[in-house]
Amino acid sequence: MAEFIEPEMVNIIHQKPEKSMTISMVHLPKGKFMFGEGSSAREVTIDYEFEIGKFPVTIEEYMTFVEDTKTHFPEWLEEDSKYNLETGTDDHYKNINQDKKAPIVGISWHDAVAFCEWLSKKSGQNYRLSTEKEWEYACRAGTKTKWSFGDDEEELSKYAWYSENSNGQAHIVGEKEPNLWGLCDMHGNVWEWCEDWYDEEEKHKVLRGGSWVSVANNARSAFRNGFFPTSRGSSVGFRLLRTLP
Repeated sequence: MAEFIEPEMVNIIHQKPEKSMTISMVHLPKGKFMFGEGSSAREVTIDYEFEIGKFPVTIEEYMTFVEDTKTHFPEWLEEDSKYNLETGTDDHYKNINQDKKAPIVGISWHDAVAFCEWLSKKSGQNYRLSTEKEWEYACRAGTKTKWSFGDDEEELSKYAWYSENSNGQAHIVGEKEPNLWGLCDMHGNVWEWCEDWYDEEEKHKVLRGGSWVSVANNARSAFRNGFFPTSRGSSVGFRLLRTLP
């Protein structure tokens, strides 16, 4: 049974205790599950416990890292970016939700990894991106259906922001119902970077979960997507995983 860990205050700025960040994690147990679907599905064993973020990383959390390091700005805040909101030279991020509780977008796989490394150093804990298998294990929450709530597409709007209900943008995390293990936004809202390579050529990194622009089928628990690790987009974010001693 998954266990919700009460939000903890992590002092992320040394000698500046006023700068802290609340991170909500869920403790997941060891277990077995069917990874993938259809004829390619296979049983996978997760023989260790771990913690995973209850929500995708938010703008507020990510920007604390940016402010501390003065690096890894999201694409829509870079001064020389053609997507900069103030220049109005491109509408790629035209409708971006800038609420501090909305998921961070416009970051590459390398940016997400840098955030994890920074947080690990500041907190003394081991944060990283999830592997693809860990992500699907967490998303399924013990289920074998298309989505973590079942096979009825009509129910998806209760759990996910996707193309049919998002109004063309990401939304504040946690507004939709969680899965059976208490994790929110595993379906839709933003694609989530994983550690793994998507292809044998190692050109693309895995993205999971679908996003606010995805059709229902692309938000399935087993659906895989790939993106160049240097690429960034208005529908791509990430979720933290913390390994345990």
